[in-house]
Amino acid sequence: MNTRILLIVLSATFALSSCSVINKFTAPKKTDESTGVRTVTIKTKKGETPTVELPQAPVNNVQVPSPGELSGGEWNVVSVGEININNVDEVPAVNFDTKGKFYVSDGCNVINGRYVVLSDGHMAFSEVLSTGKYCPDIDYSALVVSIFSDNSSYLADCRTIGRETYLYLRNSRGNVITTLRRHNMEFLNGEWRVTSADGKKINDPEANLFFDIPQMKVHGNTGCNFFNGEIYINPNRPNAIDVSNITYTHTECKKADQERRIVVALEMSVSAVSGKHDDTVLLLDKNGKEVMTLKRIAGNK
Repeated sequence: MNTRILLIVLSATFALSSCSVINKFTAPKKTDESTGVRTVTIKTKKGETPTVELPQAPVNNVQVPSPGELSGGEWNVVSVGEININNVDEVPAVNFDTKGKFYVSDGCNVINGRYVVLSDGHMAFSEVLSTGKYCPDIDYSALVVSIFSDNSSYLADCRTIGRETYLYLRNSRGNVITTLRRHNMEFLNGEWRVTSADGKKINDPEANLFFDIPQMKVHGNTGCNFFNGEIYINPNRPNAIDVSNITYTHTECKKADQERRIVVALEMSVSAVSGKHDDTVLLLDKNGKEVMTLKRIAGNK
């Protein structure tokens, strides 16, 4: 079974309501004044996880992730140690559920265990299990496994930059050990009216499209024909949104040029950004040139 599919199945098995379970963990702590290391026992409703040592890391300017931010979707691992991960297929990914469980696919092995985030930003992992495949062709696999090993702990620093959210895990010196990134392209969800395509304005209430980001689908109407397509979000590019495998009906009408411009613009689009107003979106080509402008249809999100 593909590790990504296994990861999704595991996540779905344990995902429940979005209650703030992370904040219900308690952490009795004792600090060794000679070393500055805190010994922490994490208590949960089901008992206690093993005692974890948390280094006295600098906490200035750390933005502690909320339960909703952590469990809001899949995080891609974009760097570990000094290695930047630029894969398109089998991108290592992490899921945090609302019950304090985490799941990792490193592109070869699958890891799962428990996690906790304290109010000062310290994040600890425990009860970790991992498959033991030998991965000679994946140079970062062993590093990913070591990051999420039993009793490991870091400072969790969560930042939203544009349409993406980054989770930085820092060591006791504040240095970034690994970087996780999650796209926030859900802002595209819903129905939009096409107001321009291929450099020309369109004033046609029938020209519209509907983005379904969870299902990675798009459908709409060119003003002549209905169409359907698939969406791909490249984890290695910011604001990425690629539309492919477009199929449409073949009714003849007087808007053939408009239809051609809409279809061509969709095929050329590689990213989406907000326009000057919250209810507008620009689709851009690989050179950053605007190829389509959309305006949200009121009441559709």
